[in-house]
Amino acid sequence: MAGANRQFLVRKAGGRPQVVPEGCTNLDFIGQYAEVPDDVVFTVGYSVRTAWTAVATLLNLDRQPPPVYKGDHDPKALVDALHTMHRR
Repeated sequence: MAGANRQFLVRKAGGRPQVVPEGCTNLDFIGQYAEVPDDVVFTVGYSVRTAWTAVATLLNLDRQPPPVYKGDHDPKALVDALHTMHRR
């Protein structure tokens, strides 16, 4: 399988390294190559979140990356999806 499809293959937990591996002080992984819990790898937000996490962690900043959007917990998104599924 080639290209972008590989990012959607089933994988086990720990298949990607943490953004900043435990014990590292000058190494990070960003983009789709790093692990971000509860996020979708094929988005710009994912890449931004990994970079934000790396910078904040390595510089010891007290800043968290923007939260992961949980569309499956958003009532409006769920109602909109239901309406879209039932269109004829």
